[in-house]
Parts: sequence; structure tokens; C-alpha cells
Amino acid sequence: MSAAKSLLTAEEFDNYPFEEDKRYELDEGELIEMDKPAYRHNRVLGRLFFELFLYFDKNPIGEALISENLYALSPNTRRSPDAAVILGDRSAELENAKVIPIVPDITAEVLSPSERPGMIHRKLKQYFAAGVKEVWLIDPDSREVEIWTGATLPERALAVGEALTSPLLPGFGLALAELFS
Repeated sequence: MSAAKSLLTAEEFDNYPFEEDKRYELDEGELIEMDKPAYRHNRVLGRLFFELFLYFDKNPIGEALISENLYALSPNTRRSPDAAVILGDRSAELENAKVIPIVPDITAEVLSPSERPGMIHRKLKQYFAAGVKEVWLIDPDSREVEIWTGATLPERALAVGEALTSPLLPGFGLALAELFS
């Protein structure tokens, strides 16, 4: 017999007394404690965020945010992608947001060894149901990136020797060799 899940409302989650050194998400009402990422995960994420920051510095069409932000994807789902891109000038809406009410245009997930395929596919479905246009699944182990534009199959799979690009970010290109260096 499995243990009963403890469900929270979004309001309870948004006001939950979280431990400072841990990360949490709300998965359709279920409180999920997230593992702290390892060095390689953070290195890849740092490189991605750095390149996105440089891109938006030169092309002020939006901004990239790091994983410390929670996004309200539905009334009972709060997710914290490793990186998120919000297009347009939405800074006034974001300024004091504890939970971001804006659905990102692009989310990036750097895969960790502890993440099971079912967990990832569940997130993909939630992202696309909320209105995310692209998801980048970045695998440091295989040194590959999958570009998803819907929850069924990836649109493209990239390997070292190719570059991460997006029609949503004209002129953006990040060589996978650099991303995984």
C-alpha cells in the first residue's frame, strides 16, 4: 500500500515555511523537494545563462531568469526551470513577484542523474499546457540537447559539433562544444 500524498493549495505552497537550503516545486498540488544540483549541472547552467545574458544585453527583446524563480503554470502547479526566457519587456510585472505569473516562452532543464524520464515528461506536459513555446532538455552526460516544441517528441536533437539556436531568439547561437566545455 502506498503512502497517501499530502496535497497543498497554491496559496499554502506560496506561503510555506521552506527550509532555506532546499528547493521545492508544487506538482499538481503535491509538494516536491528538489535535489541540489551537482557541479557539472551548475557549470552547464552557468554557461547557458551567461550566453543568454550576453544575447539579451545586445538584443533587448526579453530576459533570461535563473532557477531561483517559481512560475505559476496552473492553479496548483509551480515549477522552477533551470533557466527561463521571457520575451518582451515584462519587468514591471516581475519586479516584486514571489511567484512569477508570466509563463516563460522558453524553459531549459539541465538533466540530473536523479531525474527519471517520467518526471521529465510530466514537466514537459505541464510546460506546454501552460503555454511555453520551447523546452530545451540539456543532458551533460550525453552532451546532447533536445529542442521540444510540444510534449510528444523532440523537434530536434543536437550533439557536439552543432549549435543551440531558436527561432524565438533571432541571431542566438551557442555551440554545444562551448556549452559543455
